[in-house]
Amino acid sequence: MPEPVFYFRSFRPPVVEALAENPAAIADLKVMADLTDEQIAGIRDRLSKATGFLDRKTLTVALQDVITDDKTIQAVWRTLRSLDPSEVKRLLEGLSKKQHEEDFPLNILTVDRLHHVLPVLVHPYSALIRYEKAERLAELTGQRLESFDLICDLRPIYDESRKYLEGMMPYTRLRVVATGVDGLPKSFEAELTHQQVHDLAEKASKAKDKLDVLRKSVDKWVPGGLPDLPLTRIPRKGSSDG
Repeated sequence: MPEPVFYFRSFRPPVVEALAENPAAIADLKVMADLTDEQIAGIRDRLSKATGFLDRKTLTVALQDVITDDKTIQAVWRTLRSLDPSEVKRLLEGLSKKQHEEDFPLNILTVDRLHHVLPVLVHPYSALIRYEKAERLAELTGQRLESFDLICDLRPIYDESRKYLEGMMPYTRLRVVATGVDGLPKSFEAELTHQQVHDLAEKASKAKDKLDVLRKSVDKWVPGGLPDLPLTRIPRKGSSDG
């Protein structure tokens, strides 16, 4: 009998408390506070004009003439991804209350600077909203595949006495592991005939051709083409999709 599984849903922690327990987020806020007014205006201008999908690569290219340090660009990306514009006011109010605490990692000057930077920088950029919609769509349309394996082996055929080997039987097992809606891995296995293995390879080859046609068509139909997501990335040469 399988062991029972219990699910617990907790309340989302306040934004400031969550930040205080995340050294990486605190480090990113310090980087934001060090941005100059000219850089902030440049970031806002470039990202407001961005078309297509504002993924990490697109943002990096858009900001290269504004910020020369790649670590700063990545801090901007993480800040925009982790902080919703609707949360900025509540975050700043929380920072103002906590800035006088002895062990709080942000000093008064940094908090004051963030009051100027974040309301301008954290903005509902259309290209970023499109990218986040694409991300949600990729997660909502089906269970995400974690892995699949084709296991080929031989099974022995014994005589009635189970002392002698009279033959062998080849078999192929398909094992698929996917992430369920509850976030837990789910798997199933199926035995494939030799013909089904060939059929699977043929269908996979046709699917690759279809994806190439769809990708080229989308690039013509829609500005910006496809979003840069695991669901849409072209595999590197010599790599496996499995």
